[in-house]
Formats: sequence, structure tokens, C-alpha cells
Amino acid sequence: MNENSTLNALICRHARNLLLAQGWPEETDVDQRNPNYPGWISIYVRLDAPRLATLLINRHGGVLPPLLASAIQRLTGTGAELVLSGSQWQ
Repeated sequence: MNENSTLNALICRHARNLLLAQGWPEETDVDQRNPNYPGWISIYVRLDAPRLATLLINRHGGVLPPLLASAIQRLTGTGAELVLSGSQWQ
């Protein structure tokens, strides 16, 4: 493993650990798609409405702005999902 690969692996692991510490789901994955750009990461995760709501509420200290709260309320129970998948380098 060369230095660049090791650095990229460490960056991806650290980024994933930070996301998990912020309440992102265990299924969250972080990858480095373009080896020519160390540290340029891609995040992969599927968030249903309840998971998205939980993340947003946690990020806003437990109180969502009214417009965002309304949007989350409308999404709840719809089966809608937010999918973060890769980057332009796939």
C-alpha cells in the first residue's frame, strides 16, 4: 500500500467515524473515488424520512426551523428516501 492509499484510507475512516458520531446510520459508507485527489470523499447512505428527520433534528439542537419541520412532517409516512451515492468520478 503506498502513502497515498494509506492516507486515503485514514481520511475515509475518520470521515465515517465523524458521521457515525453525529448520528448517521451504521450503513453509511465513505469512499475515495478519485485517487488523484486525496481527501476528496464520497458518502453513500440511504435515509428514509424518519432517519432524515432524526439527523436534521440532532443537527439543529432538537428544534427544527418551522419550514424544515413542515417539510419533514409532510415526508413522514410517504416512503420517500434520500440516497447519497458517489460522486462524478464513479
